[in-house]
Amino acid sequence: MSEHLYESLLIDTIDGIQCKVYSNSHPDGKIIVKPKYIPIDKANFVDLKKRFIFSKGMFRFNLFTNKESATTNLSEFKLKFPDYYFQDEKHQNWFLVVPKDKIKEIKDPKTGLNEFMKVPETDLDPYLKAVRGIVGLILDSGIPLDKIGLNHSTLLSNYTPGKSDIDLVVYGKENGWKAVNFLSTVQNERLTWKTEDDWRKYYRDRIVSKNFNENEYAANMVQKKDDGFIDGNVFSIFVVEEPEESWYSWEDEHIPLGTVKVRGSVIEDYNSIVRPGYYEIKNSEIIEGSNVEVKRIVTWSRPFVLQAKKGDNVEAVGLLEKVKTKSGEEFHQVVLGYFDTYSDERGEKEYLKKLIN
Repeated sequence: MSEHLYESLLIDTIDGIQCKVYSNSHPDGKIIVKPKYIPIDKANFVDLKKRFIFSKGMFRFNLFTNKESATTNLSEFKLKFPDYYFQDEKHQNWFLVVPKDKIKEIKDPKTGLNEFMKVPETDLDPYLKAVRGIVGLILDSGIPLDKIGLNHSTLLSNYTPGKSDIDLVVYGKENGWKAVNFLSTVQNERLTWKTEDDWRKYYRDRIVSKNFNENEYAANMVQKKDDGFIDGNVFSIFVVEEPEESWYSWEDEHIPLGTVKVRGSVIEDYNSIVRPGYYEIKNSEIIEGSNVEVKRIVTWSRPFVLQAKKGDNVEAVGLLEKVKTKSGEEFHQVVLGYFDTYSDERGEKEYLKKLIN
């Protein structure tokens, strides 16, 4: 088994659980994950959909439910699968994990793409022709085939044409930025993006967030180019760190100091393309909570990936932490998207947005 397990990889465990890797760095002996599918006969969850997949009846494990259901299901998960629950002293917080000795199989996106490319395009269905199309565009950006992979339902071939996203992996932050920047400017009739008007309509139809007004929402969403459309199919690009690129250390000490609202100016966004990622800021001001200087805003949540660019003024609500690194550096950061937000009221408050006024 490879020592480095990339974010977004799929793992099958010896307990019959399929998990998605949720970080590019991991504590010793464990892999940070989110469970995706759990056998029906192994737990009693509430308000979760059941699916027949992998020749089994499975719960589609999902914590994006109401707080009561999420709390109940987390308690059940911890009871039935205690080895998958990790209380980390360094973070004073908990994570869901797979112990390395419980890994049965890792689905390799690179191998999947190599096999996929062996199939003539004439033998592909419309969905897979769209996959070939977006892979071709990423190759046109100058990224080699061995730095691209297929993932999730695209990799496992359990996609539903017209509904399933096309999930692609790009390996390395430089390659990720190259792909995103290329796709944001290239002209190709097969490639489309939601316009600002589309995002405005989406906001009005769904009232997606009380933390954004319509103008803010449209301005924040239209600049993100990691999700788009190829032949009308949604595609998503997951950029993952190579081992030598990882910025996150599980040896750092994190001291939680409560929920705050912070504003600042982004001076570095390079690591905002991965998960966990961060935005380095200057001129920070905590406008709700104890006012200390904040060095960076960290996100564990994909919706906040590529949310702001260098030079943007931003506002965020999240968990204020004092960080003490192994080398002795101390600073403050604000974190969004820890696992506890699924069942904690902080989850309903957290957001990150660039300011437009």
